[in-house]
Amino acid sequence: MPKKVPLDSTRERILKAAERIYAASGFHGMSLREVTLLAGVNLAAVNYHFGSKDKLIHAMADRRLTPINNERILRLKNLKDKHGKNPIPVTELVAALIDPMFKALRQSKGNRAIMVRLVAQMLIDDPHRFSHIHKVFYQNVIDFYHDELQRTFPGLASQQVYARFFCAFATVLGVRLMHDSMDWFLRTRSESKQFDLLEEEMTAFMIGGLSPVAK
Repeated sequence: MPKKVPLDSTRERILKAAERIYAASGFHGMSLREVTLLAGVNLAAVNYHFGSKDKLIHAMADRRLTPINNERILRLKNLKDKHGKNPIPVTELVAALIDPMFKALRQSKGNRAIMVRLVAQMLIDDPHRFSHIHKVFYQNVIDFYHDELQRTFPGLASQQVYARFFCAFATVLGVRLMHDSMDWFLRTRSESKQFDLLEEEMTAFMIGGLSPVAK
């Protein structure tokens, strides 16, 4: 007999429903009633698994951002082991930052639009509410990269490294915000070509932006 495909767990159904609604409407446009209706569960199930609307948002961020950031940190640790006391070349630092994002985008073909809009909403939603989420999910990455960029470019002051990394990270996140405009900007409708071109050119762009200007 063929194996039965397991149904999504209640928690998973709630998360998927919340992602769809939040991606379209943001925090204030997402009601738990809408989530329960789309997920086919009752409000008690949402409260049991998440406790509140804010905690549900946090769980959505964890589901989408943590795997990417964990891979970034793992790759950075591997690079530190590889190079030992020597500074990590900027090309490898940049690859460790952006490759995991493009990997996630390529792998999420079925729900890419939702994933991209979800993260974009988290970037532009209520800054007071979401500054905490941004700090929770990006602080470790920022600290790891700051330390390694400081070793790679010892001539840059600490604040310069933070500022350049901020610009680099904003560039990466900007790809998510402008995902729907890629056809127009890149002049190609082939999604695979878009991602290949973007990754190649973003790498070159960020290497130039992070490197000290030659005098």
